[in-house]
Amino acid sequence: MADVMEPRSIEDREERITEIDARVAELDEEFANSRMDDEARDEWNRLNAERDEHESTVAELKRRKERLRKLSGVPGATERASTEPPTFVRKRGEEIYDLTRIRAEARSEDDHRDQLHDNAKRAIERAAFPGPAGSRAKVAEHVEQLLERVDDKHGTLAKRILATGNPVYDRAFGKIVLGGQHMLSSEESRAAMQVGTDTEGGFAVPFQLDPTVILTSDGSVSPLRQISRVEQITSKTWQGVTSSGITVSRSAEEDEADDNGFTIAQPEVTPTRVIADVRFSVELDQDWPQLRSEISRLLADAKSEEEDTAFVTGDGTGNNPSGVVATLAASSEVAASTSFASDDLYALEEALPPRFRGRARFLANKSVYNAVRQLGSATDGGDLWVRLAAGQPPELIGYPAHEASAMSSDTATAGSRYLLFGDFSQFLIVDRLGMTVEVNPHIVGTNGRWTGQRAVVAVWRNSSKILVDNAFRVLEASV
Repeated sequence: MADVMEPRSIEDREERITEIDARVAELDEEFANSRMDDEARDEWNRLNAERDEHESTVAELKRRKERLRKLSGVPGATERASTEPPTFVRKRGEEIYDLTRIRAEARSEDDHRDQLHDNAKRAIERAAFPGPAGSRAKVAEHVEQLLERVDDKHGTLAKRILATGNPVYDRAFGKIVLGGQHMLSSEESRAAMQVGTDTEGGFAVPFQLDPTVILTSDGSVSPLRQISRVEQITSKTWQGVTSSGITVSRSAEEDEADDNGFTIAQPEVTPTRVIADVRFSVELDQDWPQLRSEISRLLADAKSEEEDTAFVTGDGTGNNPSGVVATLAASSEVAASTSFASDDLYALEEALPPRFRGRARFLANKSVYNAVRQLGSATDGGDLWVRLAAGQPPELIGYPAHEASAMSSDTATAGSRYLLFGDFSQFLIVDRLGMTVEVNPHIVGTNGRWTGQRAVVAVWRNSSKILVDNAFRVLEASV
């Protein structure tokens, strides 16, 4: 991690060498029999250069100690005692976060991953999550499920949970956010060095505060996240398999079966970088435990605001995700009448293939739903809406209806796609787990004077993609 405190003693440096050796071994295993990518190669070179420097310094310090012992003529004599405080005394219970110790005690790679997961689950049990007390069990359960479903063979997610969930790192992260990075203690610096930085120098967000890892608002941050297929990954790319359908036939005994061949597609989604400037007033900047939950809320809100639009209107070019409306194939368009009417709703429903109707839902802007309500006369669909119990979306002609402010409210301009209907399990959202932040301790205004604000520039990665265009139909305004 940039600007952390330099190790002071031989013991500090030897322990850091052990940490580097463990990480170098992991990199070698991850890229066994293949070339390293640029990111891994940079880390390999940086770690080996750091190790060589520590090893050289340790050798020099030992030679100096031995020389002083000989000069003094007193066996065991060394340099004068240091006035520095003890570098690190491990507290009881903190050993669960020690990645070096876990690596050293592991009997095999499988045992190493099992120990990482066991300790990560204990860290989850101890973690203090922001939000209402009643939501803690749901959040903890969600993180444990990620460990079981998402983590790779190297235990990448478990390592992140242990490294960033360490209370010492949480305290160090608080000082960094509050602009007091220079005030890190030796213990905090050690925890920060274990976490390290990403390729852009960002500080890893403690997993308890990370909206890419924990559930926020009971999982309902985005309407699309409620109804779509959501996958979390620790690697760079998600790879899947989809099919437009399987043909089934019957045949008589001993007769040759029909040709039931079908086409399999193998979509790939690579999460791209998202950046948000999350600002907060210095008045909040008094105490990290009090600011902690507020920072978590700000990070979640920034993430939600961006993706609520990007997952609908993203055009799929460059780093933009493929939005569920913007990138839907023209073959899925259903022309609306010149004046929006209830007939258009039924035409939209009938245009969707039957195999997708069982899980189909509506998605539209609030103003479009209000227009539907105004169709409710005796002659024009008075039974369009069905009200459900609290906590559930209303039904429109028998299907759940969800609101998305990023959807168009224009029902009159030709080409406007304003009402989406389909099976959202065929719309994929991919999150790469882990958020990092850069810290800007002094925000200035247009005249170059401090505004009394600080900021964390948050960086995370996600993307989206329609897996099967035929699973959706969208109502498009006619000329």
